[in-house]
Amino acid sequence: MSRQEKHLYEFGPFRLDPVKRRLLRDGEPMPLTPKAFDTLLALVRQSGKTIEKDDLMKKVWPDAMVEENNLNQNITALRRSLGDSRHQSHYIATVPGLGYRFVADVREVEVGGADVTVVEKQTRTRIVAEEEELIEESAETGSGTASEAQAPSALVVAEETETEPARFRLTSPGTLTIPEAETRAVNRIRAANALRRTLLILVPLALAALVYALFTRDKQRSPQPAVASIVVLPLENLSGDPAQEYFADGMTDALIGDLAKIGELRVISRTSSMHYKGTKKSLPEIADELKVDAVVEGTVQRSGERVRIRAQLIHATSDRHLWAETYERDVRDVLDLQSEIAQAIAREVQIKMTPVEQARLTPRRPVHPKAFDDYLQGRYLYWNKRTEENLGKAIEYFQSALREDPTYAPAYAGLADCHNALGSVQFGAGPPMEARRRAEEAAAKALEIDPALAEAHSALGYVKHFNWDWAAAEQEFKRAIELNPNYAHAHSFYAGYLMSRGRAEESLAASNRARELDPFSLSISVHRGFLLGNARRYDEASEQLRRVIAMDPNHYHAYWFLGHIYAFNGQLDEAVAASEKAVSLSGRAPSALGMLGLVYGLAGRKGEATKVLNELLELNERRYVTPAALAYVYIGLGDKDQTFVWLEKAYQERSYYIAWLKVNPIVDSLRSDPRCDDLLRRAGLPQ
Repeated sequence: MSRQEKHLYEFGPFRLDPVKRRLLRDGEPMPLTPKAFDTLLALVRQSGKTIEKDDLMKKVWPDAMVEENNLNQNITALRRSLGDSRHQSHYIATVPGLGYRFVADVREVEVGGADVTVVEKQTRTRIVAEEEELIEESAETGSGTASEAQAPSALVVAEETETEPARFRLTSPGTLTIPEAETRAVNRIRAANALRRTLLILVPLALAALVYALFTRDKQRSPQPAVASIVVLPLENLSGDPAQEYFADGMTDALIGDLAKIGELRVISRTSSMHYKGTKKSLPEIADELKVDAVVEGTVQRSGERVRIRAQLIHATSDRHLWAETYERDVRDVLDLQSEIAQAIAREVQIKMTPVEQARLTPRRPVHPKAFDDYLQGRYLYWNKRTEENLGKAIEYFQSALREDPTYAPAYAGLADCHNALGSVQFGAGPPMEARRRAEEAAAKALEIDPALAEAHSALGYVKHFNWDWAAAEQEFKRAIELNPNYAHAHSFYAGYLMSRGRAEESLAASNRARELDPFSLSISVHRGFLLGNARRYDEASEQLRRVIAMDPNHYHAYWFLGHIYAFNGQLDEAVAASEKAVSLSGRAPSALGMLGLVYGLAGRKGEATKVLNELLELNERRYVTPAALAYVYIGLGDKDQTFVWLEKAYQERSYYIAWLKVNPIVDSLRSDPRCDDLLRRAGLPQ
């Protein structure tokens, strides 16, 4: 008797038998479709390793081209059979942007096989027909191909009678040879078994119909999982060119931007999405960290002037695939492509859009490929790095985009953002009024072309805020948030406006919203720490800023603001240490030097404060230095007259510092002086 070795795989309470094609749980068989079984077997055989989706589909459907949705259905069915938790994958984990990995411990067991025989005992006849398997597979998967239907499986037909066992010899798939002496014994039962063969074919069909009816009835009763929040994970760059990463990042951000226009859907912002680029975390883990219901993941491939995007929507906690689609367009039509994907996702999650929101997602005019490419590089290679040098490079790319297409509104919005940043207190690259003038011109031009561009309204609100046009600033911020309720930076900028007006509770509520939308944005987190300090919630403020420093130990703005918070709270030794670190990391930026001179003076280290003052005065002869930095040092030295001299200069150039006079604890020592009230009145601030 020939022996056939069998390998069984055990994991948890399950045993997988590749020969009998059975999955047992505690000895009880689990129902699986043939293709679901093949999918599980492929994953188990390579347990612990990630199998890319394309490779897995080739293993399961080696001779057919099938849609990825077929694989998604198999994975969903397997997770249901294996009882994976809604919050954690114990067996099959999704690796975002790649494929799947079997994560449970697997034990391989070898057991001896037995001859394939006809067992002719007094038991029921077992007939397993090729036709039955094909019908069963077709009914169970609903996605078979013609080539699959014509490929018979190597199954054993075993009939039991009252004679001695007779051997079967399996010669080829679906071909069975019976010794001649036993042929008549088999023939005698063939007629009797005809009816049973028919029943064995029809009964599974009837059962399948019943299961289908029950399933569809349950499906009608059980609504699709609710989706009110979503994250778009970084689309994987399949171009094979690492230099094209900016393009994949740009496509990710554009999709986020389109989905963010839907008011009923909370969409995680780009910065927090990019935090998961290349992550090995499972989708349920990511969803739990971001507190979202669903995840969009996919790939982008650019070849010449063609773009192909494959995207899929997954219910995060259950890992249920809700939707998948592949799109291919010319680069000129890439904006339409993004809108199509966003609309498809909105339909799938059954979010109700207002007519205005639907209009915002309607197809737009073609974009010049070179202009689009320059814009993406400006945004994702340079603007996002937020250094003075990189902001200058971003401006060059935005200007190049506008030379190619003078009507491309996002490039104007990018210019406005750059000029606002360069004129801000952190960079102080030049007189703020000049920077804001350029920012205002760019934002106005963007809105002339596209009045519904939220980024341009937000940039214009920023300009109005620090130009002390208080009513117009609030109007622009509200309009930006109305147009894009998920634009985290608009909420953060509006929070700053509200705090400067003394509306602390409203400010912190807006800041909380910004943090919910972009929890991994360091700039939003740093700004929130500063706002908490101005609200006199010093412990919360310092804790917030220390968390930022833990994530990025070289974030000089975090140290700079932390110096403020410690000074506000009278923790002068800590204020000195934080301010010295900010000066070191910033390359002795004037704003950081001003803070250091202040805390040296407050700590009684007058000589060191004076040295900082002299350094700033000498620096002021060579480059732009914000007058507020010198005013800060004079506050530390206790010289009120010189403090107001430099604050007046700051007022004349509409310095960013003046907007904070109402709430800034640093100037508490000046509030009894009528000159302080005069500054507040002239700036239009509440007294």
